[in-house]
Amino acid sequence: MIRAALFLSTFIILFPGQPFSERVLSGSRPELAENQPGGRQVSLWSAAWPRRIAEYTLRDGEWMMRVDDEWFAWANGRLLPEKERSRWTEYSPIPFYNYPLETPPMPVLDDAAAAALRERVRNAEKNPPRRSEAFLSALLKAPDRISTEAMLRKMDVAGFTVTAHAQLAEPLEKVSLSLEALRESDPETAAFLATLAGMNGYNYRYVEGTASRSYHSYGLAVDLIPRSYHGRSAYWQWAMYAGEDWWTIPYEKRWLPPLKVVKAFEEQGFVWGGKWLCFDTMHFEYRPELLLWARRMGDDAVDGDQSDSWMEESSFSAPSWNATASER
Repeated sequence: MIRAALFLSTFIILFPGQPFSERVLSGSRPELAENQPGGRQVSLWSAAWPRRIAEYTLRDGEWMMRVDDEWFAWANGRLLPEKERSRWTEYSPIPFYNYPLETPPMPVLDDAAAAALRERVRNAEKNPPRRSEAFLSALLKAPDRISTEAMLRKMDVAGFTVTAHAQLAEPLEKVSLSLEALRESDPETAAFLATLAGMNGYNYRYVEGTASRSYHSYGLAVDLIPRSYHGRSAYWQWAMYAGEDWWTIPYEKRWLPPLKVVKAFEEQGFVWGGKWLCFDTMHFEYRPELLLWARRMGDDAVDGDQSDSWMEESSFSAPSWNATASER
């Protein structure tokens, strides 16, 4: 049988001030946010971006968030400008999923489920998903390459230079402090950091074959790049191209950072691609709204309408389902 909680996939920014661990869900109508479709997710986005999302509320039967002077509608997870909310069928949703705080067990698929998964990948290759860029572009003040690069900063993370969005300066600084402390106190972490060739952040590119920007293109993701993978798998699609059913590759045959390194990133709002069905063990993506939810509810489902999310496009985000080796 399929363990649905394992089929996970996958940008957000914590601003200076309130510690991440102390952030709470709040908004103009918190009592409704728990019960109305999209309300819970909107309240989490608002809590994760308190200095960019000015308010959220229920208007005309739709949850809305205001960024600067513009309102964005939940629109079945598409997060569209209010005037475009009726066009939600033209886009794929921005992934919102139940991120596990612990490393999930290996998935178990029967023949029918494995066949369905292979077919989903084939269909996605033929018809790549397209997301609206409007919400992230407004949230990050990064609608194009010029404005995005104006927001970038070079940051030191445990001795490696990472180019990322300026608003990641505080969380990445805290990640760096944690990693430096671990370098001194934990031999496994010290040995791991010594094997890295670098950390890659910003890369302005579109997901191959689509008009959708990758999360790296906003400066919201960091890849840890080893000098050698020592024959271990790091990325689901590389394994697929090699003829393997990637979901069957056991953890001991995957390239994995130490769990203490993973936790150092998670504590500052980054999710790790090693917990995704379509795994990307190099990849850390800044999504504090997912960590807020995980710490509040653990492994409970986000919403009933997300129960089949493993078969949705979001299950193939790593950071995008069809990322290629050239992106690394």
